[in-house]
Amino acid sequence: MGDDMNKTNYQTVEKARFKRILEEISKLDYKELMAYWMNQEALEAEMYHKLYQLSRDVNWDERVSKLFFQLYKESLGHAEALLKMFHEMFPGEKPPEVNVAPLEVELSEERLKDLVYHGSLREILEYLMGTEKLAHDVYQYLAEKTEDENSRATLTWLSNIENGHYQKLRNLYITLFGTEPGE
Repeated sequence: MGDDMNKTNYQTVEKARFKRILEEISKLDYKELMAYWMNQEALEAEMYHKLYQLSRDVNWDERVSKLFFQLYKESLGHAEALLKMFHEMFPGEKPPEVNVAPLEVELSEERLKDLVYHGSLREILEYLMGTEKLAHDVYQYLAEKTEDENSRATLTWLSNIENGHYQKLRNLYITLFGTEPGE
């Protein structure tokens, strides 16, 4: 009973946190929104790079390391593309500092190491699919809510990218485990 109660409390707290962050993001203007997502993509790239390095230490299928490296490069590329877009739209300006918490749960290096060395590959892939799906859903939601055409186009582009990451992780999961995630 205690564990179920703790899990329910945790989910309630997480939902409230998520809702609060979504509200903060929806108040950002276009410049701030771009700066926020640039930062998110850079953090995501960092996480995938750490996972790539850690996954090479354990005897996992090499396709896992390759995918983590590919997702690292893609996330970095997205951050750079957003920065380039920002400079084209706002020449001579620096992206503003945005003090909004990350939407995707950030894993500390310790937590990543713990997952890689003590967790299962299945658990890590399921977690990563969850974060990519969450990012996709948020971009989609924000794209539907925004009045600004530039913001909508950028958010739709980002939504499609996150969906692509999800599909790559899902395909690898199916290849490795022979089942759909969550079965």
